[in-house]
Amino acid sequence: MRERKGAPSIWRSMVQSVTLYILVPLFLALTVLCFLLKKKTDSGIEEAMKMMFAQNVQEIDSAILLSNYASSTMITYTENSRFLKNYYNAKNEYMKNRAVGQIEGMILNTNVSTLGSIEAELMILMNDGKKISSTRIAEIPEKYQEATWYQNMQKSGQIPYWDSAMTPYFDYKDNRRYVSFGRALVRYRGNALGYALVRIPRDVFFGKAKNSSDSVYRSGTVFMCDQNGRIITSGPEELSPEIAEQTIEVWRKFKGKQGRIGNFYVLSSNLTSSNNQVVYVGNYHEIFAQSEQIQLVVILFMAGAGVALVAIMLMISRYITNPILFFARQVDWIEQNDPKKLILEENRFLETQALENGMIRAQSRIAKLMEDVRREAVMKEKARFDALKAQINPHFLFNTLNAIRWKASMNHDEEVADVLSELGVLLSETYKSDAEMESIGNAVRILNAYVKIMQIRFGNKVQFFFSIPENIRKYQIPRFCLQPLVENSFIHGMSHVECGVIALRGEMQGTDIVLTLIDNGEGLRGKTLDLNREEPGKRGLTGIGLPNIHKRLTGLFGDGYGLTIDTEIESGFRVSLRIPAIEEKGDENESADC
Repeated sequence: MRERKGAPSIWRSMVQSVTLYILVPLFLALTVLCFLLKKKTDSGIEEAMKMMFAQNVQEIDSAILLSNYASSTMITYTENSRFLKNYYNAKNEYMKNRAVGQIEGMILNTNVSTLGSIEAELMILMNDGKKISSTRIAEIPEKYQEATWYQNMQKSGQIPYWDSAMTPYFDYKDNRRYVSFGRALVRYRGNALGYALVRIPRDVFFGKAKNSSDSVYRSGTVFMCDQNGRIITSGPEELSPEIAEQTIEVWRKFKGKQGRIGNFYVLSSNLTSSNNQVVYVGNYHEIFAQSEQIQLVVILFMAGAGVALVAIMLMISRYITNPILFFARQVDWIEQNDPKKLILEENRFLETQALENGMIRAQSRIAKLMEDVRREAVMKEKARFDALKAQINPHFLFNTLNAIRWKASMNHDEEVADVLSELGVLLSETYKSDAEMESIGNAVRILNAYVKIMQIRFGNKVQFFFSIPENIRKYQIPRFCLQPLVENSFIHGMSHVECGVIALRGEMQGTDIVLTLIDNGEGLRGKTLDLNREEPGKRGLTGIGLPNIHKRLTGLFGDGYGLTIDTEIESGFRVSLRIPAIEEKGDENESADC
């Protein structure tokens, strides 16, 4: 029995099928679901972060807008400017103290009416090195004119300059953190009348972030930077300058890009009340931890489901294949005709029970077939022995024919001698070779012997002519193809004809050879002859009918070859035999060994 190499086992096929048709689609579906769920979760988190950031920005914008308004009253209000001018134009201490009192009242009014809502404080830095708050006037001991913040504030003019370095110059000090800015007042006699300094508690800027119920937002840092990228302040928890600079550098590096930047999540917005920008920087993985947890859970579920399904498949496949493997191992017992060897100890399935019953029946049939084979072998051996006993040596038959022909010649019976001579040719060709093919020349020689015998039978009633050119006689033709054609004309066409004619013509047509036989016999008489029908052997020399010849030729050479019967001929019979032109491979022995 041929063994199939590379045939997969059942459990491997199950694993492949379940993997291909269940696990892969399931994993693809879960991957798409995970992607959509993560996208939806990320979108919700990002929307919440943007909303809280927008509220934070609005809070900062409102505080700056209010403080800008408060400081601008020192510039735009004529009365306030007059108080400041009185300070510088005072001719004695009394007038100066009176001007200071007016300025203190002006500052107190601004602090209470405008800045009180955000707990901010206004102070004026005079050109003579004194500072005036809502409660007092004092000398500034430090040389603040050399400080960077002061020089930058002078350059900015009336545009607010933000710098927390000016916060320590305010009178009231507490533990709170402040954000400060300063701006120049109106100019008088070529110089500014002073500088309005405002400090705002950092809680006002970052209270929303600090007190947010969302711990994720609180974990990030909000920065306020000027238009040059300089960090003014940060919160809700104040960072060291180094850490703050490193964090904001991430945002600077990507030129204000928002969203995910490496391991950071960044949001930014320009303030409408100033040229400053607010930037939020948080840890991306902390902010989107929920989304990443969902993704991790889905991945773990996919891995667990895959392992579980493979394990279940292996268990099921073993459960199914064990009975089959049992029968595979027990196949050798079929020949021993012992049904007990093919019975499972535990038959779990209807299918395996049917397989068990089928193998037991097969065992019974195989035993019967083996007995039949043994019996047939005995009968064949007996038949072969009987055939050997009945076999006649062909040489004995040829020698006998030659002896009879010699006797006929001695008795001057030439006709009998000729018939025996031609019969010897036919028998010699029949016995001398088992080859499938012969040359057309040899076939014509055998046909000529056959025709002479038939002419003796029919007398002078039938004449036979053939025209086979020498150039086609070297080509091959299947043996015993021409005799049945001529035999058909003699037996079926010439029985009731007084002067019959049979002609055989051969010719080359391209790469094919066509042999056409025509007679003037009775013909088909309107009937049709189906060359494709099954036909038993006919009586005659070969016992081969026309349909059998046609099938033999088409089987050897293809559908384009074989016999063609002319059904349009009005009288007689016409049939053509088409074969390919095949040259003989060796010298054909065309002489009969009689």
